[in-house]
Amino acid sequence: MNAGRFVGASVAVFLFRTILNYLFYGVLVHGRFEAMAAAHPGILREVIPAYVTLDLIVAFILTYLVVKAGAAFGGGIKGGVMLGILVALLGPVLASLNFFFGVTFYPADFVATESIYQIVAHAVQGAIAAAIYKSA
Repeated sequence: MNAGRFVGASVAVFLFRTILNYLFYGVLVHGRFEAMAAAHPGILREVIPAYVTLDLIVAFILTYLVVKAGAAFGGGIKGGVMLGILVALLGPVLASLNFFFGVTFYPADFVATESIYQIVAHAVQGAIAAAIYKSA
């Protein structure tokens, strides 16, 4: 593994991921979270540094998976997309479903919206990791 390419691809995925998560969660669906928080005071919290740190961790893990296992999923951008989708399904999508079945205030339409977002976002992140690692 080329360390420079790996770090470059991971940083690019991290920046894309953080900006996209801000736009989706911080702008687009933030009102939904505000409504849930108003109906259930104290149930949700915003810890932005933790979210950004998790974005960094996921970016490095996803890039590592793309570099090490991308060939098993078709290689190149296709492998990155497939791994991104797999990571999304195994991580945030299943976590959202678990959350949906565990609490009464998480609406089904929001689970569906968030799941679609996560699958698409992770697919693009995998493609970015593959494209930058290969081309760097």
